[in-house]
Amino acid sequence: MQEIISRDAPGVTPERVLTVDLTRRLPDIGQLASMPDDIEQYGRFAILKSGILWFGDIHSSHPGTAQACFYWALGGNRLFISPDGSTLGWQDLINAKTVRFLAGELKLRRRFRYFTVVL
Repeated sequence: MQEIISRDAPGVTPERVLTVDLTRRLPDIGQLASMPDDIEQYGRFAILKSGILWFGDIHSSHPGTAQACFYWALGGNRLFISPDGSTLGWQDLINAKTVRFLAGELKLRRRFRYFTVVL
């Protein structure tokens, strides 16, 4: 999965672009019935103190060894990411490695070839 700066880059079809949206604040949800209507999947992920990325679904809890905790949600061609609580500068922790990790865990690599980030 390759990062692109603009959705209208030459040769890039919109349906193959995953938009990583960092502008939406996601709530702490623990049940499928509580998910907003526009969300298909929801869960948590974290950057552990060791630097390893951790992934969990809607029924999981962030591990006690987390350095930074996040929520993720998938709706259509958008992957929403927001912090658990207020973490200054959290957007700087969301990089290409993080997006590729989440895309791999969510099995999105066949569906999307590119990604772009909305801050």
